[in-house]
Amino acid sequence: MTKRVLFELFVEEKNVGKAINIMTLAGITGFFLHKYRGLSPDKFKNLSKEELEDIEKVYEIIRDESDKAVVIGTVVKEEKAKKIEELLKEKMNNERWTVMKIPILKVKVHRV
Repeated sequence: MTKRVLFELFVEEKNVGKAINIMTLAGITGFFLHKYRGLSPDKFKNLSKEELEDIEKVYEIIRDESDKAVVIGTVVKEEKAKKIEELLKEKMNNERWTVMKIPILKVKVHRV
């Protein structure tokens, strides 16, 4: 049995089209998108304890300092995940992106 992974690609909002094109080149036909705002570890580690304890200050920092980004997710075989990563390295080598691969233990679809 071939192992499958939840492949999640985090990209800046401006690179969503490029990332989707790369996934299409790899043969991916179905995926989900989730917009979010994120703080890089470099920005986050510079926050003081006082800033983190004040929830209004946290919201202000997220609003002002965070980056707009998108998670593109799909479930693929491990071999396909490697192909996507190779294409990302080739075609988006000058852009920021992050990949997370999470092993899938079971998929059950309930149909009505």
